[in-house]
Amino acid sequence: MAGRSPILEHEEPHLYDALPHFCLRDQALIVLGLNTGFRIHELLSLTVGQVWERGVVRPSVTVTRARLKGGRSVYRRSIHSRSVPLNDRAKTYLNAYLSERALAGLLNPAAPLFPSRKHGHALTRWQANRIVHTVLGAAGFADQSRYGTHTLRKTFCQKVYRATKHDINLTRAVMGHTQVGTTQRYLYVDARDVAAAVLAVGESSFSPANSALPMVA
Repeated sequence: MAGRSPILEHEEPHLYDALPHFCLRDQALIVLGLNTGFRIHELLSLTVGQVWERGVVRPSVTVTRARLKGGRSVYRRSIHSRSVPLNDRAKTYLNAYLSERALAGLLNPAAPLFPSRKHGHALTRWQANRIVHTVLGAAGFADQSRYGTHTLRKTFCQKVYRATKHDINLTRAVMGHTQVGTTQRYLYVDARDVAAAVLAVGESSFSPANSALPMVA
């Protein structure tokens, strides 16, 4: 999914403004992806019991090795389960969603966290991709070809990179990547950040009090 773009910091408020117009399942799917960085097939593999216990959202969510990318390949011994703490935003959306399901008596711990309304089985990747496109379209993201389910993971990577003050190795560890180069490919450079960096260089190095002014011929 190398061609998918992340949601930029100044664009994210538009997404959250659009979310209340969608069902709680779709809201929770989007928000959990944005705040855990799990791949879409990992999110869709989750069961209710992995995030909800005795009426409370768990403090973290763990995806087992078998459900992770490469977890069933010949390299599976090098793959480990991945646990991610749930922040307040993720907990808020999950609590609203699962409380609604609890009222309907649909909280079997073994049930899919994100089921299809038609048959109750877990959403497919195609269905999840359609949900992402629909929500982003409502949020005003016009060029839908740039976005998809992997947008959620790429956005999470951008947010972690900023939160760690651009610590690429810590970001790599959070993402579950083996190589820093993989993490670097996830990071998007905004043209506005490039311009700001160039202007900042001039501001930090120029001081009229101790700088020689150009001579006038």
